[in-house]
Amino acid sequence: MTDFRVTLRPPKAADADWHAALPISDQIHRMFGGDPDSPSTRSRVVSEGWCTWLRDQPFGRIIEADGRPVGEIRLHSVSMADQSASLAVGLLTEEVLGRGIGRRAIRQTLAHAFGTMGLYRVSLRVLAFNTRAIRCYRACGFRHEGTLRAAVRLGATRHDDWIMAILAPEFAQITKRSPDHGATPTDKESNNDDKT
Repeated sequence: MTDFRVTLRPPKAADADWHAALPISDQIHRMFGGDPDSPSTRSRVVSEGWCTWLRDQPFGRIIEADGRPVGEIRLHSVSMADQSASLAVGLLTEEVLGRGIGRRAIRQTLAHAFGTMGLYRVSLRVLAFNTRAIRCYRACGFRHEGTLRAAVRLGATRHDDWIMAILAPEFAQITKRSPDHGATPTDKESNNDDKT
């Protein structure tokens, strides 16, 4: 694992340029649940829409590694009544996969969810064949809670979706054992505002 400095920041209009210039990855498209018969496409209009959509999330952030944007992370379906939210994360280029970047971004987001937002539960869905992502989520403290059988159709094949979740006390225990586990994104953002 390369020792990247991972930071989270709100999306900017200029992120549409970066997003539009990303190479198309069949692997990433598939892990996101994209239909193999409908390849991913990018355009300036699509990327501007993506940037606006991410900015409108309750907590939508660009993931940067050493000051370079590499992905996105967000909390959605937030219920303050239930103190819960769902998490979605995606690294958008193959070159940064498997280097611990997603893990650090998730830990920062969980620190924000359980700290600043006062949530008790954060859940996610992941395709059962996406073993790389599942390893990452488990390393961050998520537990497998159930399986949605044959819930996703990719081309002619159906796949299971896993439900995973972590609770505030579980995250607190992990953070207690490893203090850098819960570095907060808000601290990082303030250091990053003037870099792009």
